[in-house]
Amino acid sequence: MFALTSLHSPWAYLPLAVAVIAAGQQSSLTDDKAGPFTLAFERLANETLELWQVPGISVAVVDGDDVWAEGYGFATLPDVKATPETLWYAGSTTKAFTAAVLATLVDDNSSYSHVQWDTPISALIHDDFVLQDDYVTSHVTIEDALSHRTGMPRHEFSYGGYYSGHKAVPRDIVRSLRHLPLTFEPRTTFSYCNTMYVVASHVVETLTGSWLGDVIYERIWKPIGMESTYFSTEAALQAPEPVAQGYTRISHGNYQAVPYMDLTDISGAGSVISNVLDYAKWIKALVSNTVPLSPASMKSIWKGRSIVPEPQDGWAYTGEGVYALGWVVRNYKGYQIVEHSGGMEAFSTELILIPELKYGVIGFGNTATTASYAELRLLWHLIDEKLGIPESERWDWNKENQKSVQKTIDDYNNAISLYYPHLPSPKLPLTLPIAAYTGTYHNAGYQNMTVTLTSEGTLHIDRTNAAWKMQVNLEHVSGDYFIARLDSSVAPGSLFKEAVAAEFRIGSDGVPVEFGLAAEPTMGKEGRIWFKRI
Repeated sequence: MFALTSLHSPWAYLPLAVAVIAAGQQSSLTDDKAGPFTLAFERLANETLELWQVPGISVAVVDGDDVWAEGYGFATLPDVKATPETLWYAGSTTKAFTAAVLATLVDDNSSYSHVQWDTPISALIHDDFVLQDDYVTSHVTIEDALSHRTGMPRHEFSYGGYYSGHKAVPRDIVRSLRHLPLTFEPRTTFSYCNTMYVVASHVVETLTGSWLGDVIYERIWKPIGMESTYFSTEAALQAPEPVAQGYTRISHGNYQAVPYMDLTDISGAGSVISNVLDYAKWIKALVSNTVPLSPASMKSIWKGRSIVPEPQDGWAYTGEGVYALGWVVRNYKGYQIVEHSGGMEAFSTELILIPELKYGVIGFGNTATTASYAELRLLWHLIDEKLGIPESERWDWNKENQKSVQKTIDDYNNAISLYYPHLPSPKLPLTLPIAAYTGTYHNAGYQNMTVTLTSEGTLHIDRTNAAWKMQVNLEHVSGDYFIARLDSSVAPGSLFKEAVAAEFRIGSDGVPVEFGLAAEPTMGKEGRIWFKRI
């Protein structure tokens, strides 16, 4: 999952000058009248959607007091057009709202004087927040969690589903962290971790006694007039605005609809569903310093805490970026860029601000990953046009993202040589008959993995009790070593398709006793999450 004051009256609603152009409308518009959404941009948008095989996208631009919004392609196939009103899953752009709500608690010294950015989390939810290292448990702070510097990696396949027979809530996920290995020393390395934002959700709900969605609405969305933004799938589906359907591509031009996701166990890491009109209000409030936060908190949410390494083969930005509190801060052509992306099973989001110019852009699309690539191409075109960057000096987002796609394909296809560079020839047979490896294996942090035998005689795992529902096919490599080919069971071929190492350990009684999976990349190629047979 795997995605940034004073008002005329206390937290008053800010009206927007919105020029909304209906999706597909062309006949009466000239380029001069369409603002940034010219006919040339429409052609670029349609070409980009075709290139990246994305059904639809909605885009908005905030430029000072002006707001433009447009939709291209389809929110739902075959014929429901994407519009500015269309609702989309916003993914990790949720994190900025979670951080902003915590900033309101930091600002409120009358009721929450014990809540500061440097407050240890264990001081607020002592019994629930326990990590494998006692020192880290007692010293990790709110800002550590929000800036991804706790030393806890993603462990993306570990959380969600059901705990002790009940549907997961944030407290369950927080309490499971004690069973997950840390991979870095705290405050030394940027290590993106969605579950730390679930921790932040539990902190807010514990302190306020209210559901995080309600707290965000009352403290952030309502004051700035965001009335088409929701914190659950159920609420969005009951809303008057249409919800886009998410898709995964089966073949060129052919898509499979992806079921709407239950967001309960994602919480403050990625539960927002909204449209570009409401996000334009969020952008405008941010760049005009009219978010209902103190000046100190506004400054703090964009203050960098963790260095975000740049790709080794070049980057659009100058130097490395920094992660603040739910935002990434970078430099582009001499301007501070504040941004965040969001990725879900079948949706992608890109949100980019240039505060100095009171300018921002937002894009929502209805595929995982590839919609983000389409959004980056289109949003950066708008930004480069705004800044007057010559064509020869613009970053080629399509080219670079196509490289990224190819690397992912190559890593998947070459997984055996990447994980097992020194195999015997011929390969060794399994120690036991293949059916002997079936059974249920348990890890306290990752819960159960049940290995079954397919009709083709191969080993398979259906991982349904988790936030991200996965299927795993085990390909025999040599001896008791395998390649695990992972994929989403609801959105195959997109966000979670990868191949990693897996192995079994045989006990002295000749029975498999443990199953190891390279489920967490920061543990290295030899690292394994071990599941004991039960």
